Amino acid sequence: MKKGYIPRLTAFNAFSGYASRLHSLKGWHFFEQRWARVAAVSVIALLSLCLLGYGIWLLQLERGSRAVAHGELDAATEYYSSAERPFRSVLGRLFPEHYSRAVFPKIAVLYNRGKIGDVAVELERATTRAPSLAERPEFGFWSGNVLLRRALEATDSEIIIKHLYAAAAHYRKALEAAPDDWDVKYNYELVQHVLAEQEAEKAKEESKMKSILERIRTITEPAPKEPPPPEKQG
Repeated sequence: MKKGYIPRLTAFNAFSGYASRLHSLKGWHFFEQRWARVAAVSVIALLSLCLLGYGIWLLQLERGSRAVAHGELDAATEYYSSAERPFRSVLGRLFPEHYSRAVFPKIAVLYNRGKIGDVAVELERATTRAPSLAERPEFGFWSGNVLLRRALEATDSEIIIKHLYAAAAHYRKALEAAPDDWDVKYNYELVQHVLAEQEAEKAKEESKMKSILERIRTITEPAPKEPPPPEKQG
């Protein structure tokens, strides 16, 4: 038996080599399992935080909507500002649809509070954070409303016409994106009607002025001189 197979294995320390290798594989497997558990727990914790944050965000939107329904516009502004806050970084560009659900209701509240300057600032800021919002009908609608309000507040006729044409352009763009939006359609037709009346009045004034100038020319134009009588001869 001493010269058999088993003694030869013992003599070459075969069992001890196998044992050490088995032990190393067992240790690596342990660490691999531990890393997998840590990674799984981390992923679950991260998803839980994301879902919690999303739930809080939806709650802020709901609170803002309820505050508007009860006429609490100051509180509504605060709720929508809280819902908008996460999108002030790169998230606004990555999730413009979600960003719009917070920023445009906030703009509507500010407009109803008469804060036209703040509305203009918010519109510019929103398109800076998420440029794609400039193509949305809400952006055209509120931009048109700001320009229409500025036209109503202006006293210089040229500034009024300038704001009205700019408002009409924004309404037209919004109407192309949302042809069934009756608020946009009504405001666009209103501005177009005012501009048409203004153009008709302008043409009437120009025609009147032209008629007056023609009469002035007729009155003030010097009569042609009569030739002098011929001199008598002899």
